[in-house]
Amino acid sequence: VADVYVVAEIVQDYHSNAPVDRDVEYVFPLPPSGAVCSFKAVINDTQVIRGVVKEKHEAKKAYYQAVAEGKTAGLLQQEHADVFCVSLGNIKPRAKISVHISFVSIVPHDGSSPQTLRITMPTAIAPRYGLAPTNFPWFGNNAQNRFELSVSVQMNGPITSISSPSHPIGLTLGCHQRELTGDYEPSKAFVYLSTPTMLDRDVVILISAQGLDTPRCSVERWLKSEGAKETTDAYALTLVPKFELPALPSQEYIFLVDRSGSMAGGRITAVKAALQILLRSLPSYNTSFNIISFGSHCTPLWSTSQPYTAGSMEQASQHIDGFHANYEGTELRSALEFAFRSREGLKSGGKKGPTSIFVLTDGEAWDLDGVIQIVERNCERVKNRDGELLRTFILGVGNQVSTAMCEGIARAGKGVAVFVAEGESPDAKLMSLLKAGRGSVIEDLTVDWAGSEGNRDEGGELEDIKLPKADYSRESSATSPPPQSEPPLDLFNESHVELPSRIGAQKSIDFLDPPPKVQQAPKSDKLPVPLYPGFRCSIFAIVKRCANPGPPSSSVKITGKVMGRDVVLQIPVSSTSVHSVLVEGKVEGGKLLHTLAAKALIQSFEDLPKTLENNAQIERLGKQYSLASSVTSFVATDEDTERELKGDGVRRDQELSGARGGGSQGLNRRYGVPSSWFGRR
Repeated sequence: VADVYVVAEIVQDYHSNAPVDRDVEYVFPLPPSGAVCSFKAVINDTQVIRGVVKEKHEAKKAYYQAVAEGKTAGLLQQEHADVFCVSLGNIKPRAKISVHISFVSIVPHDGSSPQTLRITMPTAIAPRYGLAPTNFPWFGNNAQNRFELSVSVQMNGPITSISSPSHPIGLTLGCHQRELTGDYEPSKAFVYLSTPTMLDRDVVILISAQGLDTPRCSVERWLKSEGAKETTDAYALTLVPKFELPALPSQEYIFLVDRSGSMAGGRITAVKAALQILLRSLPSYNTSFNIISFGSHCTPLWSTSQPYTAGSMEQASQHIDGFHANYEGTELRSALEFAFRSREGLKSGGKKGPTSIFVLTDGEAWDLDGVIQIVERNCERVKNRDGELLRTFILGVGNQVSTAMCEGIARAGKGVAVFVAEGESPDAKLMSLLKAGRGSVIEDLTVDWAGSEGNRDEGGELEDIKLPKADYSRESSATSPPPQSEPPLDLFNESHVELPSRIGAQKSIDFLDPPPKVQQAPKSDKLPVPLYPGFRCSIFAIVKRCANPGPPSSSVKITGKVMGRDVVLQIPVSSTSVHSVLVEGKVEGGKLLHTLAAKALIQSFEDLPKTLENNAQIERLGKQYSLASSVTSFVATDEDTERELKGDGVRRDQELSGARGGGSQGLNRRYGVPSSWFGRR
């Protein structure tokens, strides 16, 4: 962990006890915000096959072809936003395989304090409601799956505390090793799990340090001479706003409560306690509210929201006391649609106003795309039609909460998400979440990435190039020239050359406009970028530069409006401080910020409907920056290894002695995976 960035390596060990060659496959979770940027398999500590990124169908085809030819091969696919699948083909008898997967991410906020980061390392995939995207090899008993974790921490300011609400941890302050050596440095620490750990619940680590809420913007240049497709600057702007956001004069609050079977036990108890706190913390005046329970069906407390009074609060409090997790399945999409219709019922007869929907759930449902699209569509429709604000805020509850679902709902509804593990105190997080929901939003937000004198290239500022939109349909139009008459077809043409045919379903478009000069994620062209006091917001950009670029911008400027009042913040820009040792061999070209920015851009396209053009944008970014995604996968074969060892343009693998890297190289995880985790294909 380097300041607000994570560079992680997972090592999964497999020992084959089969007397014959076998193919194996397994699934595992990863943080949905992580950019998976490297995949390799080390066979018997002697042979290394390194993955290359291809379009997912091409990668699968290359994998199966290699397996059919008797070669050892590996395939890494993203099956869901937070679920990945590894396939290994032609594993020899008694072979030992170590699968190495690297990812990078920016650390999200904890919600309890702007000075605290929350690192979540998922270790298990809880059963989820609905149709899974693939046939997962579920196993009832994972008691033998051992898990080891070590974290080296390097903050910009002194570390004030490190704790874990999920596991017992060991801690060494002042250095990057388990034993203190050399001078004590208050900004460094080494964290490890102090007891044997199994793959039964997520590992959560909280890190507090001085200055974590200070706005910062880092820049990283990637020159064409260094292997980039074109010279670009990547910016990573992250800040925890510290200002008093004007409160909305009136608002409706809808609490959407998950009472499905997965919420039984400590989760429903935590939800009931959280609701009682939220209920007593609403604004005293001009407030209406309702509580909707959901599972496989929905039940509102009232048919429409009621004014917030002492009597209505007491009635709601007694209603909450009777909650049980007895609503069966987690029909999240239907529940959100019910809540949106409930709002429409209240507003149909009078003046419309803002609504904040607070969803309390473990998020354990597979329908991520459907949920995100229904939230985006309703929030955008309310804004465009009524000029009003409709937002979604999430409290994720449990030790195996689906962060992909919770963060996706918050992202689509321009709210924020906080998470509470079982047994963790939610009070401070609930107050922060409710404060964000009570406040207005910053509208017309823009980030000037090139506003300073230092960002001019030689010869002046670069101009955007406007290109005509591609004709993806390839259909003829009324303005097309009439077809010319052609000579008769010779049934036996000795000069005929057979051209290759395109077969199979069309997966991408033939032509894609070049990227714009500035690619920003998240975008702010439709709904406001969620910028709330006390919650970390990260904005990324990739800016094209000319062949002989001047220095990067010395500062970036954020502007916007909140309830008619101007908002402005100027942030100095510094070069990325993450040491190259952390990212060497793990991210494409060793460029951390480019990788993070590309992941954010991919996320923005994955949140959109799955059209050919959006998939093509994801494919281009995945291939250019070597990232796994919904459209791209890693494939590794013997052929890739041979080219690597010959050195014909493919990166050489690092020495095996460094592949298992100590804690000083960032975040190093290891799964001990017994054969029971794998299934023969």
